[in-house]
Amino acid sequence: MFIGHYAAGFALKSVEKKASLGMLFIAVQFVDYLFFILAPMGIEKFRLVENYTAINHFDLYYYPYTHGLLASVIWAVLIYGLWRYVPPFKAMAKGRVALVMGLAVLSHWFADLIVHTPDLPLLGDDSLKVGFGLWNDFMATVVVEIALLVGGLILYLRSTTATGAMGKYGMIIFVAIMICLYLVVVNMPFDPNATVTVASVSSLAVFTLFTAIAFWLDRYRV
Repeated sequence: MFIGHYAAGFALKSVEKKASLGMLFIAVQFVDYLFFILAPMGIEKFRLVENYTAINHFDLYYYPYTHGLLASVIWAVLIYGLWRYVPPFKAMAKGRVALVMGLAVLSHWFADLIVHTPDLPLLGDDSLKVGFGLWNDFMATVVVEIALLVGGLILYLRSTTATGAMGKYGMIIFVAIMICLYLVVVNMPFDPNATVTVASVSSLAVFTLFTAIAFWLDRYRV
């Protein structure tokens, strides 16, 4: 899943308004940040295979440290603990912020479960691997991802109040741009010259851009 992950960030912000939307955007993609750092190093692995699924060209064949269910629970607990007990994160963890940060990390695995082919390990790499395989249906994947993102945005807008025009329209425009970029990406032809490193760096760049914009625009809603 790509933009659908950010739905959890928007939704969890509506649950705990003291949480930073930018931090939640990092949290919902936390394991993907790790994955795309580890993959070029050969610690976790994927291949670029033309039309591996209907929606992308990624053969994600080894990532137990970031995308296993057990690993995801561990990462979620660690992030919760970081926000709950460790300065300076502790200073930001008013109310239920630590809890929603941990849930944001964990949400990634369950969102991926919907779309991935059976490549998500429950424990280690040799354990049972699961995935409902929505990626094999292009249109269904696009509809689900966009619906999740728009649904999360609606929850966010209903639970926060705009301060000025930027607060009123900024996040809506941002999500529209996210959707447009997503549609461009999933319709791009396979590049036979692409490498794991290029794909990883590109993904990290997009994640970081989305996060920076979320930090910025969230300041205009209270």
